[in-house]
Amino acid sequence: MAEKNLPKDLTDNRKEIDQIDQKLLNLIHERSKLVINAGKIKKKSGDKTFYRPDREASLIKTLQKKNKSSIPAENIKFIFKEIISACFTLEKKIRVYYLGPMTEIDKYVEKLETENIGDIFKEVAKNKNSYGMLPFENSIEGMVNQSLDNLIESNLKICSELELPIEHCLISSEKNIQKLNTIYGHPQALAQCRNWLSKNLPRAKIVETESSAKAAQLIKNKSGKGSIGPKQISEIYSLNLLKEKIQDQITNTTRFLVIGNEFPGKTSDDKTSISLSLKNEQGALLKVLQIVNKNKINLTNILSRPVKKNKWQYSFFLEFSGHVSDKNVLKLFKELQKVSYDLKVLGSYPAAY
Repeated sequence: MAEKNLPKDLTDNRKEIDQIDQKLLNLIHERSKLVINAGKIKKKSGDKTFYRPDREASLIKTLQKKNKSSIPAENIKFIFKEIISACFTLEKKIRVYYLGPMTEIDKYVEKLETENIGDIFKEVAKNKNSYGMLPFENSIEGMVNQSLDNLIESNLKICSELELPIEHCLISSEKNIQKLNTIYGHPQALAQCRNWLSKNLPRAKIVETESSAKAAQLIKNKSGKGSIGPKQISEIYSLNLLKEKIQDQITNTTRFLVIGNEFPGKTSDDKTSISLSLKNEQGALLKVLQIVNKNKINLTNILSRPVKKNKWQYSFFLEFSGHVSDKNVLKLFKELQKVSYDLKVLGSYPAAY
């Protein structure tokens, strides 16, 4: 609508907004009917896939590019993710296992909290139409090794990724920080608050737990005990919030992976994760890097992990831009198989957006 055609009277302006809102509501209704119909078509054809992160990512990126309004692209993403999720649950409500608590998980899914990362893999493997959300890499402390080790050993695949800002709080049944003598927390959370703890509670005993939820459970109604975790933990377990934002870096961000039983399709911006083993000989890793460079692959991450069954032997984890269906990636795999063994594709999925 051109600016010269905009109403000059506030009442008329509000009427036009109301009319547009009604049109939007009608369109959402039409969209929801098509989503339900898609579910029926899938069921009839035997297609058991419901969660399509590749389609969602492609759709939202296209809408962001076509956006001609003054609404920022990031807000367009939030608006349509909400619509997509609300319609999606009409087709089928899926289960998501996670290391709780985590309010960032879509409210339209069935959320099932686990006690440790290993349980996420076990539950998703048993339930084919379920997914797991696991912490994978932190901007301060790096890789979550337990997640990586389980991923390498599991047959589950990475379906998508997302990055979330992380804020840690000090929580306790006590009301005074000075009364705390023991602090419980997940190893990553404790590490991300190391400097703050050293400065403010230098004499406190540090106890590692499997999750922030477990830490909160252990300190409830206990004198002298405190834990580290997200703000919502204090509400869930009726604990006192003694101090907010105690993480050492304001930009503290954790990358989460969604794992499932199938590979998503290709989008305009994908990432692929693989693992492989090398012979213990001079130049073995160099050969891999030369092959990566030769095929014009943008390598974004590489690290080694000890092979649990063989002492002093290591597997390598690599991440790079591209999809498994890309010609240069297919050529990469063919050449890597000649200089490595146990090559495994852990996932090929839409990059965080």
